[in-house]
Parts: sequence; structure tokens; C-alpha cells
Amino acid sequence: MLLLPALLAWAAARAVAAPTSSPKPQLKGIIKGQRKLTFDAAGNFKVVSFSDMHFGERPGDGSWAAWGPEHIMQDAATQKVHGAVLDHEKPDYVVFNGDIITGENVFAFNATGYLDQAYAPTVARKIPFSVAHGNHDNANNINHQIEIEYEQATYSELSYTRSDVGPKPYGSGNYWVPVYAHRKAVVPALIMWFFDSRAFVSGTGNGPGPVPDAANYYWVDPETVPAYMKEQRELMSKTWGKVPPALIFVHIPVQKAQPLASLPSAGDHDDEPNPSAQGFLNNTYTGLDLPFWNEIIALSNQPAGNVLAVTSGHDHGESWCARSLNISASIPICFNGHSGYGGYVTKNSALRNGRVFALNLRDLGVTSDGAAKIPVVKTWNSYEDGTTAEEVVLGPDYMKEFN
Repeated sequence: MLLLPALLAWAAARAVAAPTSSPKPQLKGIIKGQRKLTFDAAGNFKVVSFSDMHFGERPGDGSWAAWGPEHIMQDAATQKVHGAVLDHEKPDYVVFNGDIITGENVFAFNATGYLDQAYAPTVARKIPFSVAHGNHDNANNINHQIEIEYEQATYSELSYTRSDVGPKPYGSGNYWVPVYAHRKAVVPALIMWFFDSRAFVSGTGNGPGPVPDAANYYWVDPETVPAYMKEQRELMSKTWGKVPPALIFVHIPVQKAQPLASLPSAGDHDDEPNPSAQGFLNNTYTGLDLPFWNEIIALSNQPAGNVLAVTSGHDHGESWCARSLNISASIPICFNGHSGYGGYVTKNSALRNGRVFALNLRDLGVTSDGAAKIPVVKTWNSYEDGTTAEEVVLGPDYMKEFN
């Protein structure tokens, strides 16, 4: 009779010690209860991308004096930029592509209030949105994880921002969002990918602070994000029979943007990314951005031309798109320009703008005879004065002489 308790104890110990099976990989962007994003009845879907707003900074001497009227006017002017572009373009989706605030200038008690100001024109128009965080969004009193959690709690009806993978709290904003042809569609017509390029800006209202070792990196995390991209890409292919065309947003430009900058392309070239690009640390190229870039190439080969554009901010005086077979594997790389009255200004970025992507199902689908079609997308810069410029069609014919 003494044997039974001993056997039960042994069985219980084995059950505790037995390794648990890994959770089954899932398509992270399919979220129950979240509103389904769709193209309109005419087959159109328009995205406006803003970057480098830099809310919350004090112009002039950069002192930590009380907020003055100049500061208030600066942030209000940025809101007017957003309102003007949104009313002119009437987009279906808005992307805040980094440096929403100047994190080193805000305090913990008021940091999220500046996020409210940045999102206000978009929220007032009830436009869904996402964020790809930038380096100035990471500082001693604020970080990407705090911003993501605040956004999810405050704007749950409109925000699609989340954290699927990446090191917390400075690099966790990596995720994707599907867009469908119509409500009943099962397979998305478009995937918008958002990546956290990390980096950290020290300094607070209480004085400068050290940059944490875990935050001082200017590239998408190579330990977690490439594996996540590969897993999700393979699941898309297995589940849907294909990988939908992609738009990619990441605040700090990929290193491949540097050599592309010298090619002739429409838009401002005031602020060429040198060395202000991923993979650099203390002005030295590390190559640690390459795992991320290689996964972008793999995504673009599902089939060829599947990545419509990789779009960044960070360099305020850059508002061009370019592609080259030898430099970027023919993947278009774009810049947002300057969307805010915070941050530095270059000669040609004084007139603020947002970048527009106009997508149409015909441009993303197949031809009438069923033949495969390389997807294309129209993009242009939309300015605060109601003008538009630099319209191009990104696809196999764009900058063909370099491809």
C-alpha cells in the first residue's frame, strides 16, 4: 500500500519536470475583435505618413525654462500641418513614422500629453493609425514601451500599434497590419509592416543622463525581428498561398539609403543620410542591420517586387524615393520629409509635408488574363499649403535605368 503514494509522487514530479511544447506559431496581425481595414468600393486605399514632428521641445536656446508661447505656437503649427494634409488627402490610414516627440525635452508627467497633441488631428477625423517609433521617442522619461501601452489604452478604437517582438522597453514596436480588398475577404490585399529602429536620446529636464547599454543601438534588433519576419512570412504563404504586397515603415533609414541618395530622384536632398542610417554606432558601420535587410529582401521576393517601399524619416531634409538593383536589390527606399515645426530645418524642408501612398487593387492584383503582375504604388509629397509634388509610380519601371 505504501507503493501507491510513492508512484503518485513520482508521476507528479515527472509531470512538472516534463518540457512543455512550444506554442504553435500564429499570424500575429490577425486580431479578433479589431476592426477590419479594407479598400473602398472603388478599390482604393490611401496612406499618409508623417515623421519628425518633435512635439514638446522648446525652441531657441534649448534651456529647461518654463514652456513659453513660442513652444505652444510651434506644436500648434504642427497640428495645422497635419490637419491641412489630412483634409486635402482624406486618407484611409495614417502612419506616424517616428520622432513624434523630442523625448529629452519632456518630463515623465507630461510626455504622453504630447502624444495626445500629435495624434489629435488624426483622432478628430476618426482615421485609424499606427506608429513606428523613432530615436527621440526614447529618453530618460519616456520610452517606446510606455508609448505603445499608452496608445493602446487611450486610442483602442483607432490605434493598430502593438508589440509583437523585440527588446523591451526601447525596441519593442515590431508588428504588421493587414488590409483587405473588402469585408468578406479572407486573404489581405496589403500588409503594412512597422519596425522599431531603437536608439536612445539621453537628457531630461533634470539634466543629462547616461545612455543605457541596452538602448544604444541604431538598428532593428537582429536577435528577434528577422526570425519573426521569417516566421510570419512563411505562415502567410502556408495559410493564404501567397505573401501579400508590403509597405514597410521604419524611422531610421536602412544603410542602403546612403548610396541611393546620390542617384537622381525627385524630392529634397538637403540632409543625405551619412552616417545617419541603421547599422552605425559612433560613426562606424557595424553590419548589424543586415539580418533585418536580408529579411526585407526575402519578403520582396515573394514574388519579385513584393515590397512596394521601405519608408523612413530621421533625416528631415530628405523627401525622395529611389531604387537600384546593385544597391537596394531594386527595393524602393523612400523618405518622409519633415512633418513638424519641431526639430531642425533644412533649406528645402521649411514647407512641411506628409508622404502619401495611393494604392489600388488593380495595381496590386493580377491582370484580366490571370497572369502574375508585379505590384506598383503611386506616392507623392503633400504639403501644408495644399500643393502636391514629386509624384512617382514605384514599381518595375521606376528608375529603370538603374535596375
